[in-house]
Amino acid sequence: MSAVLQVIVMLVFPALVIELSKRNRMAGMIGPVILCYALGLLAGNLPNSPVNVKVSQELGEGAIPVAISLMLLSTNFMSWLRYAKLAVFSFSLAVVSILTTSFVVTFFFFKHYGDRLEFWKLSGMMVGVYTGGTPNLSAIGTALNAGHETFIIMNACDLVLSSIYLLLLLTVAQRIALKFLPSFVRVEETDREETFHYQRYRQDSGKRTIAKYLAMAFVLSMVILALSIGFSMLVADGQVTGPNVILGVTTLSIAASFFKRVRYLPRTYEFGEYFLLIFCLGIGSMSNISDLLQSSPLMFFYVSCVLFGTISLHFFLSWIFRVDADTALITSVAGIFGPAFIGPVASVLKNKDIVVSGLTTGLVGYAIANYLGLGIANLFRLLFH
Repeated sequence: MSAVLQVIVMLVFPALVIELSKRNRMAGMIGPVILCYALGLLAGNLPNSPVNVKVSQELGEGAIPVAISLMLLSTNFMSWLRYAKLAVFSFSLAVVSILTTSFVVTFFFFKHYGDRLEFWKLSGMMVGVYTGGTPNLSAIGTALNAGHETFIIMNACDLVLSSIYLLLLLTVAQRIALKFLPSFVRVEETDREETFHYQRYRQDSGKRTIAKYLAMAFVLSMVILALSIGFSMLVADGQVTGPNVILGVTTLSIAASFFKRVRYLPRTYEFGEYFLLIFCLGIGSMSNISDLLQSSPLMFFYVSCVLFGTISLHFFLSWIFRVDADTALITSVAGIFGPAFIGPVASVLKNKDIVVSGLTTGLVGYAIANYLGLGIANLFRLLFH
């Protein structure tokens, strides 16, 4: 496959998958991320695979900072802090839980398997994905130069294990949580216009207008990326380093989100997800199935310990501090799954009042996860090496 044709496929296929997921129920249940990974894995593991690995790597990794920037442009920090104090506290408990669990599990694994795997990198990626989401996992993995197979294994393990937790959330989690946590107490209605600004503009704007806004958001993200590259070169003696670029993109995107004209740009979050799918397609095509199968059992056990240890500690702390069941559940969803799952879980909980808290908490999780993940990884590297 020529490089030009591969680039075209990697740019077009994610858009087709998004549309298919909207129109086809089965595709929607599977999800765009899984479909893109599946095609990438299939293409990359065909006999005499036509995939150009260099093109997959450069285009896939280049999409990550753009995805992060676009997803953060709609973040509304002030509204979240104003209307969701309990959610702030509960999400803080979730962050403490992932940091504590990551330290304990990494220390245990390092003693037994430290020579085989760089668990300081894995811990940073786990903190990223369970504070923010897949974009942070991939961003932190890229910044730390984690192997592509490592990313695929961790993401696959997370997919299997988090699916078990999601099944519990959609069935019996609320009934279980109410046995040891207080019920949700409703408060007076507040003005949610600011929180859902992008939804209102999405409804009021036609397709051409939205296309214009998305073009503006993309240009802004590219400017942010260019400034972040310049910042990296300034502080790293002319070198463009992953951590500096990603932290620069995160910081500048958060700063841009404080301007209402930026926050009001519709569908920037969904546009960011499109770039994430480009990465998923590219990273999948670079993976070798046989290598993944040989090394996955240990990784599966590691991710299991981190995930379920985090969930257990979070609900234990919620019990100690008397956080209500619905808030504990929705902030757990925000950390483990990200904003995309807030709506479905809130619907199962039959509580529309927690949607605002869950959505904004998830977006803030995306914003802080890169800092926490990179910070904890470098701390563990100093402690465990």
